[in-house]
Amino acid sequence: MAKRPAKTAKPAKPLKARKVAKAAKPPASAGASTIDVLNVNAPGKTYKRDAAKYQAARKAFPAFMPTKAPGLNQTEMFEAMRKALPAFGSTSGWWMKTVQLDAEARGEVVRDGGKPLRWRKVK
Repeated sequence: MAKRPAKTAKPAKPLKARKVAKAAKPPASAGASTIDVLNVNAPGKTYKRDAAKYQAARKAFPAFMPTKAPGLNQTEMFEAMRKALPAFGSTSGWWMKTVQLDAEARGEVVRDGGKPLRWRKVK
């Protein structure tokens, strides 16, 4: 039986770049605005948040924060924000944490040591 010549592999063709459509941004509602907030856990980085909701949460936050130790723990802050902003529903805790981290990054709120962690306003 005669041997067939070995096939040589052809060099692979480079892949063509495909055009990928960018995802459409959701339409901005009329008058929508954002505000930059800080996070004590990511120094120097800012995050865009809904300005109206942030301002409402920011206004309610200092009203229930004590200035003397011991401050409030996280659960107590969640409950206080829920009472202060019932219209926020299940997101009130998220907004409380956003405002707390921003206030802490700005030096307006400090952590008191110990377990559980407690926060209080700076005088």
